[in-house]
Amino acid sequence: MKPIFKAHFLKILFFGSMISLLSACTEVKKSEPVIYLIPENYVGSLYIIFNAPNGHPPKYEDGSRVYEIPPSGILVTQMDANEGWIENNQIQYFEVSNANERTPISEDSSLKDKDTTDDGETRTVYVGGLGESGPIYGCTVINQNFTVGTDAEQTDRKNLFSIYDAIKRKNIDEKLFKGMCKNSKDVTSHQ
Repeated sequence: MKPIFKAHFLKILFFGSMISLLSACTEVKKSEPVIYLIPENYVGSLYIIFNAPNGHPPKYEDGSRVYEIPPSGILVTQMDANEGWIENNQIQYFEVSNANERTPISEDSSLKDKDTTDDGETRTVYVGGLGESGPIYGCTVINQNFTVGTDAEQTDRKNLFSIYDAIKRKNIDEKLFKGMCKNSKDVTSHQ
């Protein structure tokens, strides 16, 4: 039994050393803090499309990126994707009224004392993540998607739509995407 124990110990030591060496060589990129400003009472899918030369210019507030989501629910921005590791306390979601007043929105539907609708349900944000979609006007785009609303609103199919449907339904100006394609001519035809 002793030789088997030694072989097992050596395997663990070898793999542990390899993982330590690989971890030391890998740098973890840290994301910038983020503030999401969402129109008051908006319900459904939201998208942020990055790296659009004709999109909204970068906006910062106290060292945090600011993504001011328009009423369409689709922000096309010049900013690059905010990839990397980020602490939860560096991500803030706000519902913004017409008077520009901000009300925090949570990612946790168990927080019943905040973000409640008239019927007592909690409005939350569900983050879907960062990914690529395409072709959109001939380009593959980097985008982040998420949904906002009560649990019932976020699962109601009428409030959920793909990025392709969002661009068509919300009449997002094709000019915002001009110059996004890296190895092709500027796009002039609809998807």
